[in-house]
Amino acid sequence: MRQLRIFFRVIIETGIGVKRSGWSNWLVVSILAIALTIFGGILQVTMTMKNVVTAWGSQLEVSAYLKDGYQPKRVAREISQIPEVQLVEIVTKDVAWDEMKSTFKVASLANPLPNTLHIRASNPEAVEAVAAKVKLLSAVENIRYPLKVARKINEFRHFIEIAGFAITAALSAATLTVIGNTIHLLIESRQREIEILSLMGVSPFYIKGPFVLQGAAYGAGSAAVAILVLAAVHLYLDPYITDQLVSLAPFLPKNLEYGMWQTFGVMLGLGVLVGAGGSAWTSGKYIKI
Repeated sequence: MRQLRIFFRVIIETGIGVKRSGWSNWLVVSILAIALTIFGGILQVTMTMKNVVTAWGSQLEVSAYLKDGYQPKRVAREISQIPEVQLVEIVTKDVAWDEMKSTFKVASLANPLPNTLHIRASNPEAVEAVAAKVKLLSAVENIRYPLKVARKINEFRHFIEIAGFAITAALSAATLTVIGNTIHLLIESRQREIEILSLMGVSPFYIKGPFVLQGAAYGAGSAAVAILVLAAVHLYLDPYITDQLVSLAPFLPKNLEYGMWQTFGVMLGLGVLVGAGGSAWTSGKYIKI
């Protein structure tokens, strides 16, 4: 019962501290909300792009064109022994020629097409390795694989990720400074009260707890603002982005977007961590018990 009363008293002191901070509350929440909005947006974009690259990569195939005189089934069995290969599909020259004649008006001439093997790797990262190994086979005349697009998307994703996290880190550092200054001013204004409580043997939790909870409240409030902003942007842009992805690559699944609830959870956790961490560091530095 006594511990419960202390806890409620700490909550009350936290509210009093927030009230005493005045305009500093808005400054802290605003800066941290901007940082969390950028962080959440970058996280959503990079994880969605990662899903796009992964889905795209799962559709990438190495097309191997065989020389005349080699049996496609025998070459396919040899290729299937490569550890990174997941599937080998045989398209004989006769089948390919029939499909071409049914699609285009082709003059009566001998079939010029080669036997073709479509090879799917176990993961996108293995496509280049598979292509290099297949190219070394004596039965293979030429290979093709559309990996450049996926690679460019991945490079762009890495750039956005690095730039976004750098901006978030800079704004988080600025937020920690503002939170530290705000808590420091509160400690200075209550210095005499803190000294009396310390001499009375009051527990450190009762003295430092309100400051740490105040910082956590800043983080939670900032995260709530950032989540509302990001949710509004998401609802506005989501139909447009989905249509663009479908038009760009119709074979991609539609559920590539990174879960918004996961992003919101990370934003809330980061906000509380930054707020409470900044307050705990400041109170530990300036309150000596």
